[in-house]
Amino acid sequence: MRYSNPETGLNLAVVNFVLQCAAMRSLDALSMIDLQPEVLRDFIEMTGEDIARLSMVKDPLFRIEINRDTWDRVKPSVLQVAADRQLRNDLIVAGAPRAMIKRWWPMRHKEFALLRRMLGTHSVGRAKAATEQEEHAVWHAWSEIGAANNFSRVRPADYLELHQRTNIGLEVSWALTNRWASEGRFDNRVRQGGPQTESR
Repeated sequence: MRYSNPETGLNLAVVNFVLQCAAMRSLDALSMIDLQPEVLRDFIEMTGEDIARLSMVKDPLFRIEINRDTWDRVKPSVLQVAADRQLRNDLIVAGAPRAMIKRWWPMRHKEFALLRRMLGTHSVGRAKAATEQEEHAVWHAWSEIGAANNFSRVRPADYLELHQRTNIGLEVSWALTNRWASEGRFDNRVRQGGPQTESR
C-alpha cells in the first residue's frame, strides 16, 4: 500500500463495514451511512482488485460524525472500565497476589501470569512472613483506610492506598488483612489496641 495513511485506513474500514452490512442484510446499520443506492451497488460489486486499488486513494471518502447523545450516555461506563483496568494493573505491580486480583477480576492462572509478565513483574512465590514492624505499619494504615468497614465492602483502591502508605508489598498486606478478618479483629476495641503479636 504505497499511499497508506489514516485516510486510506478509514476508507477501507468503512467500505468493509458497508460490505459486511450488505451481506448480512443489516439495513438499520446501512441507514446510518448516507449512501446513494448507486454508490452502494458500486461497493457491493467491487472485486478484490478494486479494493486493493481503493487502498491507494489518499483522499477521505467519508465524513464521520459522533452521536453526542449516545456518547454522553455510554461514556461513564466506558471510561470506568479503563479506570478499573488501570487500578488492576497498579495492584499487580504493587505485588498483589492472584487471590486478591481474582476477588474483583476473575481470571485463570495463565491469564494472571501473562498479565504479570506484560507489566514487568514476577512471581514472589509464597508470601514472606511479615516482620513485627511491617505488621504494625500495615495495621496502623489499614485501621485508617478500611478496618472501619465490613471486610466484604473493602475496595481494591483501598489496597492500593495501603501499599502507597506503607510501601509494603501487597502479597504481605493481603495475607495480614485476611488473617485479621478471619480472626474477627476488625472492631473498635482491637483497632485501638493495635495488632496482637506473640512474644518471642
